[in-house]
Amino acid sequence: MRSSTRSSPVARLALAVAALLVLAGCATVPPVPAGTEGPPLQFERFFTGRTSGEGRFVSSIGGADRAFTVTTRGRFDGKTLTLVEDFVFADGEKDRKTWVFERAGEGRWIGRREDVDGTADVRVDGNAIRLSYDADVKGKDGNVTRVRFEDVLVQEGPRRVRNIAVVSKFGVPVGRVDVFFDRR
Repeated sequence: MRSSTRSSPVARLALAVAALLVLAGCATVPPVPAGTEGPPLQFERFFTGRTSGEGRFVSSIGGADRAFTVTTRGRFDGKTLTLVEDFVFADGEKDRKTWVFERAGEGRWIGRREDVDGTADVRVDGNAIRLSYDADVKGKDGNVTRVRFEDVLVQEGPRRVRNIAVVSKFGVPVGRVDVFFDRR
């Protein structure tokens, strides 16, 4: 029997798909933005009290581009940070989310929110805070889709934090969120 050194079209296609999935998986973790070197963000300190923010969600798949404002109210009791987020989208839609973050050790937190499946892993990474979690997102048609969020938060001044999130489905990036929070 003769062996072939050429791979079949199916094998080449499978290899190409696998390579794309690996590359997509690498692209789902947002980098720390350049120019944000400095001391670590003190998560519980910055978000205690009130902040206001402006942001945008952009989807490369569905073509969504939604601007929003967000107001937060945070309370920290020494171990738990409760953060209520009130969103107002440019189209008038309103939404409220409540995070409960519990300290889980040095530089680590566990987060819970009503639309998060399980818990969010929160960790200090140099001068940034990283959050990883799966959340159920409701579309305009009312259907709910579970997606993965990979957030990075960095302090961009004494009164400003930037939150960049890559949103993915099955390891493939489908959107991005960019929010600037300012302390009042």
